Amino acid sequence: MNIEIVKTSDNFKEWLSIFGTEEFLQTKSDNYGWFVSDSFILPFYIDKRAIFSKLVFTTNIVVVKEGNEELFLDKVVVKSKELNIDLIAQPLASAVFKSLPKDSRYIAWGSWIVNLELSEDELLKNIHSKHRNVIKKAMKDGVVIEETEDINIIFNMIKETMHRQNRAYVSKNEIANTKKFSKFYIAKKEGVIQGCAVVAFNNLGAYYLHGGSIARPHTGSLNYMHYYTMLELKKLGVKKYDFMGARPNVEKGTKLEGIQRFKSRFGGELHNGYLWKYELKPLKVLLMIQIQKMLFRLKSQHYLGDAIEQELLKCEK
Repeated sequence: MNIEIVKTSDNFKEWLSIFGTEEFLQTKSDNYGWFVSDSFILPFYIDKRAIFSKLVFTTNIVVVKEGNEELFLDKVVVKSKELNIDLIAQPLASAVFKSLPKDSRYIAWGSWIVNLELSEDELLKNIHSKHRNVIKKAMKDGVVIEETEDINIIFNMIKETMHRQNRAYVSKNEIANTKKFSKFYIAKKEGVIQGCAVVAFNNLGAYYLHGGSIARPHTGSLNYMHYYTMLELKKLGVKKYDFMGARPNVEKGTKLEGIQRFKSRFGGELHNGYLWKYELKPLKVLLMIQIQKMLFRLKSQHYLGDAIEQELLKCEK
């Protein structure tokens, strides 16, 4: 199997979800491309900061024709060494891989995906009864879903949400960069914004990229926002709606369990697989982590690591 790294997608762009396109990749880095074989395509970008550099996959393997995915990933790891990177980092949350390269660090992962090619009646029928009930209540109570182009509204809502959860949040500039391939939705009740969603999409699929809400949104307002969004994207011919990641095993009673349950009740199918990463230069990766921990401490925050490290740590306890 021969693999090459290409810098243009002109020969295969019709195969790419929005996260695999040049349009998206160039919002993340000036250094991006695609690993390509006769059977597979794998988009990536390189994030370089100071002396450290990591490669990030933005989709799972794009299958053009049947082939050996594990062999392809093994060769991708070898080929990536030509790029002089320290780490193949955890990919985007929607990049659920079906295969793994040898010696990678990995966890089980999934993503809830709704088929928008179903009829509107089928979409509503497939939604869990509790979600359906609160969606109807929100509509009856006068909750309104609107599309907006106001970056400030979206950024401030996401920032507020991440502050409550003591988590890092995306910059205003990063949100603005998604504008050309995303829609921004807000849920409002009597003029008060209850929540927001940033949804990136092309005809192959839509992805719930970012979201936020006030501390106590009106009952059903966020459920209605996602349902409304799915119907609007369906009208545009979008084929699926991806809720961007699901951990198979979460602790009962936690915030994370509530988020997973929320995503699972929109009638989607759980696509299972793996998240993985590969340390090409372990000592530099260790140094990078120590610096990240120090920077978090300076902000009075606790460094949790990526989802892979969090889950592996649970297994060790």
